[in-house]
Amino acid sequence: MRLPYAFVALALLAASPAFAVPTPAKEAWDRTKPRVSDAWVRFNPVPGRPSAGYLTIEGGGKPDRLVAASAPGVRIEMHSMSMAGGVMKMGKLDGLAVPAGGVVSFVSGGNHLMIFGLAGAPKSLPITLTFASGAKVATNAVVKAAGAEDHAGH
Repeated sequence: MRLPYAFVALALLAASPAFAVPTPAKEAWDRTKPRVSDAWVRFNPVPGRPSAGYLTIEGGGKPDRLVAASAPGVRIEMHSMSMAGGVMKMGKLDGLAVPAGGVVSFVSGGNHLMIFGLAGAPKSLPITLTFASGAKVATNAVVKAAGAEDHAGH
């Protein structure tokens, strides 16, 4: 059985780009400063023990340096992880270079944020990153339970 020509013509017309459903535009990004994405925190339920924070920074139009991270009611330090002689070592960072247009990741087993004083297992934590250029970038990190798998994208 043959399909009527009008039906075939209508199907071809509907598939044309002129009738495509528009894709929502990505969030506008001021490329003069870095952008932060995929922020999340692995909550440590043991009182007095720090939680760990992870995120991705995409550099802006010029090289910059991450110099601090802060959030209400907690203290945040930047740390690195490395393997030396079969032993995992952690060290405090005073800053981290962010190349222009490059990507810097804070991931489990690598650079990460140590978050001291996070209590009550909140659903999110507003974190502000401060850069040497004076740029400040705010992000809202999702808080996950201890033992949670790494966030998608990491």
